[in-house]
Amino acid sequence: MKKIMICLLVIAAFTSCTDLKEEILNEQDGSKTLNNIENMGTVVAPAYAYLRDIQSRSGVWGTVLATTDELAWPSRGSDWVNDNQQSLTTHEYTPQNTYVRNTWNSFLIGITKSNLALYYLDKYPQTEDVKLYQAEVRFVRVLCMFLLNDNFGKFPFREFSQLDYSESPQILTRETAVPRMIQELTEIIPVLKKKTQLPYGRISKAAAQMLLAKIYLNYKVYLNQEKWQEVVTLCDEIINSGEYKLADDYWALFQYDNAKYGYDTESILSVIYDENLGLTGSSWVPMTLHYNQKFGNFTSLLNGCCTTETFFDTWSTSDSRFKDTRQIGKLGFNQGFLVGQQYGLDGTALKTRTGAPLVFTKQFNINNSSEQAGVRVVKYAPDPLTRNTGAAGNDFHFYRLADTYLMRAEAKFRSGNTNGALEDINILRGKRNQAALTSLDLIKIYNERGYELYWEGNRRNDMVRFGTYTAPRDNKNYVTASYKILLPIPISALEANPKLTQNPGY
Repeated sequence: MKKIMICLLVIAAFTSCTDLKEEILNEQDGSKTLNNIENMGTVVAPAYAYLRDIQSRSGVWGTVLATTDELAWPSRGSDWVNDNQQSLTTHEYTPQNTYVRNTWNSFLIGITKSNLALYYLDKYPQTEDVKLYQAEVRFVRVLCMFLLNDNFGKFPFREFSQLDYSESPQILTRETAVPRMIQELTEIIPVLKKKTQLPYGRISKAAAQMLLAKIYLNYKVYLNQEKWQEVVTLCDEIINSGEYKLADDYWALFQYDNAKYGYDTESILSVIYDENLGLTGSSWVPMTLHYNQKFGNFTSLLNGCCTTETFFDTWSTSDSRFKDTRQIGKLGFNQGFLVGQQYGLDGTALKTRTGAPLVFTKQFNINNSSEQAGVRVVKYAPDPLTRNTGAAGNDFHFYRLADTYLMRAEAKFRSGNTNGALEDINILRGKRNQAALTSLDLIKIYNERGYELYWEGNRRNDMVRFGTYTAPRDNKNYVTASYKILLPIPISALEANPKLTQNPGY
């Protein structure tokens, strides 16, 4: 099923499908390829390919998630000593932070790629197929706008038709960006198709409804107004569409061949990867595992990121989402949280490079940790026989139906419908083989989001909305100044655009 969409995406990569001919594109004067309506797939491929960058170390994953309690990059002796990384955990990031800069640039690149596609699509006869592709690309552009708005609060923006680059782009603030995003999503939702009307991997109506629901879910953060009923209505439409169902097997969503199961159950937006075609994804398995946790073709492991003690302590180890052991015979370790003594494939207790027992502990020091400090997380299972051990080939389920239930529960609870919220939470918990809750509060909803969605890129947005982002936690035993809820605008961006101003406090 993955191959249905792969030919479209692979145009922008180094390899091509057998029935497609790769052509060099002349973007300055408009080549025959770009002006030929039969090449719509070539035109939109870069915008679709951009979605893979959001799972990179320079995007939501490695930078934005490291400002939360879900992920940290501790230095370990002389390894991983990088203040740009460690300052994300301590909230001492500045406008000079290179990881913040890379994240800002990444989201703007997504807008640029989308605008380029929209420019060429606008030149075609406006058939239904062209209009559909335009709507899909506009979704990618709004998603990048959402991420910029959520993390930075303002950003430069051009329409695809604005070709005079001697003029500075307009600056969208939350007051202007939020209504603009809502308008654009409202326009494209009727044009987009249902999942079952599309090839696997294409952007569906439900994906746009999901993004719109997320804007309304955070509306009070952005514009200090409540839009809870709008969230409920959009989630109702997705849940009642009959296109998706909650997975009976949570961990099947995160295996290395997970496309079909995700499609058949709850994946609302799947970002396609295929390591055999050079379309590879996150490098989190080699990044987090200890040097000596070798398996299959994975012989170069980096012993980097871990989760925090604060987040780990919210868990019950009996939760089915805490770990899964089905791949231990192939990997030597479980999926989920890796804590305590670690073992090799042959059952031998592993040791550190200095000969100490390799026992992962929940405590670590962000600026000076031992090799074994910090609980590791493996959400997506690697293929031990892959030829590309630097990055995974699992499809990434960017939006899942489980999140729709969680968003609806939160909106119901915040608007006073506690019983309705409890019902939604317990539907999800029942699917995860967890006991039903008998009472509900915001902390329980917040924790449930953590249990279900950890290491999937949602945590910073959640922490800001629930008021926990600035709170003290391990390795940050102080209240973060409130102005740091917004990340700093990078110095390079300010130097490039005199109309752009720094966020207050920096």
